[in-house]
Amino acid sequence: MVTIAPNVEVQTDSVHACTPWLARLVWLFSYCRCVTIQRQLQRVVISTRWLWFWQRVRVVPFDRISRIIYRAQRLPNLAFWRYLSLADSDPSESAFFLISIGLKSDSHGYSDELSLFTVWEDLPRERDWLDKLAGVPDNDGLIGDESPRAIVEILRQYLRVPISSH
Repeated sequence: MVTIAPNVEVQTDSVHACTPWLARLVWLFSYCRCVTIQRQLQRVVISTRWLWFWQRVRVVPFDRISRIIYRAQRLPNLAFWRYLSLADSDPSESAFFLISIGLKSDSHGYSDELSLFTVWEDLPRERDWLDKLAGVPDNDGLIGDESPRAIVEILRQYLRVPISSH
């Protein structure tokens, strides 16, 4: 399985995660997001850099965070032969997993959602003869969201808030 997920460093009192090198390369190093969870200071620092020199840093205290939002979007199949048939095509074998935090309502009643990461992961597939020949191990038990689910579990342990899909 192929995955493009943030690089996550877990320490006893903090978690630091940044956009992976491959994703930065795709964007020609013009975009990078780093998220740092500081347990002792009870805050999340989100730093986003666009176009090599614009940077925005947002600091969110733990008491403003209401939930972790975890969504998945399966990608359409873009195979050429899909357009040649009139039958419905199967979805592709990969998906985007969106990880955000939901903020509590402010004094005006507005709640907000802050995007943390988008993870792209190839969904598991049946091994074919070429995989067997190459000695690729069987992926029994994999459902295709192992990397993003591990990130969400780390967030849940540090932030101590529930996980939702909205």
